[in-house]
Amino acid sequence: MSEHDESFADQNFDTIFRQVMQELGVSRMVEDYRIKADPDAPYFIISLRLGKARSSVKVSDMALIDQASGGSKITIIDENWAPALLTKLWQLYGRDAVEQLTRFELIVTGPGPEIISNLELDPGEELRTKVLDAVWRVFPEGFKVRYNLANDKAMTIIGTEHDMQEEWMKLAEELHKEMGAS
Repeated sequence: MSEHDESFADQNFDTIFRQVMQELGVSRMVEDYRIKADPDAPYFIISLRLGKARSSVKVSDMALIDQASGGSKITIIDENWAPALLTKLWQLYGRDAVEQLTRFELIVTGPGPEIISNLELDPGEELRTKVLDAVWRVFPEGFKVRYNLANDKAMTIIGTEHDMQEEWMKLAEELHKEMGAS
């Protein structure tokens, strides 16, 4: 592959990844990223420096919780948390137990207000999930052999469709350090 072709491919990966991050609303959560691909090897590396997520928050700090027949009524007062709260409630109690009356009003069958009030949402977990979703959307489909590095500051994933080479893993580790991982 010529240098021109590689440059064109790199620009396309960059453009696609930026669009995917924007669609998923995670552009501000990723401070920096690098994509390296060598189609002749072949490998694909993506490394991201993650922004600081907000600290955990209790449901009682983002919503009003009242007793409801057979459970709890939740009125969300901080709309930024609405999607994360709904997802958390579905995970814990199932979709059948969570009724969405309006955009910001929910009825949860089962747990009482005290239990719901003390639930905590971890935005860092949500951040990692959304960022990983963006990564998988741009990652070449056939590259199933993977090596992952992750901590609170950075995430690096290298993939190939062949056996993973030690030198590629070292490249990924170097890139991971460049992204601020300790």
